[in-house]
Amino acid sequence: MKLRLAMVTNFPCKAGVITGGVEGVASNLVTGLRQLSDMDIHIVSPSPERKSSKEVRDGLTIHWLSMPLIPAFLSYWNLYRRRVHACLQDIRPDLAHFQGVAGWSLGYKKPCVLTVHGISEKGALHAGGLSAVLKSIVFSTVEGRGRRQASEIIIINPYVRDQIGHHLRGRCRPIENPVSDDFFQVRRKTGARNILYVGRVSRLKNVDGLLRTFKKVVAHYPDARLRIAGKAESPAYLETCKRYASENGIKHAVGFLGNLDRQYLLEELSEAACLVLISRQETAPMAVEEAMAAGVPVVASRICGIPYMIDEGVDGLLVNPDDEDEIAARLGMLLGDAALNQRIGERGANKAREQFHYLNIARRTLDVYGEILNRPVKCR
Repeated sequence: MKLRLAMVTNFPCKAGVITGGVEGVASNLVTGLRQLSDMDIHIVSPSPERKSSKEVRDGLTIHWLSMPLIPAFLSYWNLYRRRVHACLQDIRPDLAHFQGVAGWSLGYKKPCVLTVHGISEKGALHAGGLSAVLKSIVFSTVEGRGRRQASEIIIINPYVRDQIGHHLRGRCRPIENPVSDDFFQVRRKTGARNILYVGRVSRLKNVDGLLRTFKKVVAHYPDARLRIAGKAESPAYLETCKRYASENGIKHAVGFLGNLDRQYLLEELSEAACLVLISRQETAPMAVEEAMAAGVPVVASRICGIPYMIDEGVDGLLVNPDDEDEIAARLGMLLGDAALNQRIGERGANKAREQFHYLNIARRTLDVYGEILNRPVKCR
């Protein structure tokens, strides 16, 4: 009999269009699981619309559940969680895999595993204001309770254990995020001068700081271009960033690309001299893994989980996210030294193939499923 898996996660509403890291993880992991095993996989995900529905996509059953009208941080752990559990009762899975949100798993009594993707209470504070403090308190309370109740846990980066190890009372297994094979097939174009950013256009990701840094880079490398790919946190923040570019003489060199589907993202990576990510809070960003897989050298913040992913000066460069001179200097190194650029890119690709390839991650995840169910999950 086929193993029936229910994965409770944020999931792409359109195939190939990823709007967040957890969506990418879930999509890549499901692809790997289906290639390696004959499973009946159901996805339970918040609906992109204000209604619940069911979709069959390439043999995958997706249950879209509507979110309550009240703010998500006040409803995801009670009203929405009840909808999730009712859906799971209908699906009757052998195993449920909760991705990223511990609050969804509260009170679920059947076999399950929780993957801890981020530390939401820390990330919430970077938005600023009273609402950010309230969100952080709610996340700390709810997610902390969910993590403590979880008996089976996957952690994607040692930083998770460093920060919230006191919450993790269940059996923990380290498994990194999976990267699609498409990224390993990227062929970089020689002489690229584009600096690529991939992620939300938000204060947490420090995009305004990136623009200030890029102004310093352009002063030394006039042909450099900054390509910003991602959905905006808010129209106001996006406008602030665009206004800075316009008022500081770099508008011609900055492209705001919006959210890209996978094919366009792969093209941007092929034309990138490097990827830059100077966030103030990260766990294990998919953008870093994907750039490494593509052989694109990474300049990223020396914070949180990123130093566990990058060996400084070997397969990437680490910086203080608030030191714009240091960031500009490191970006200049990769623009001005072709040999260094190639060497770091190749080493990053080698690491990524070993640690992040989606089939390797899917195999390790299947082993976890088998341990939880006390029976092997057959691979093809």
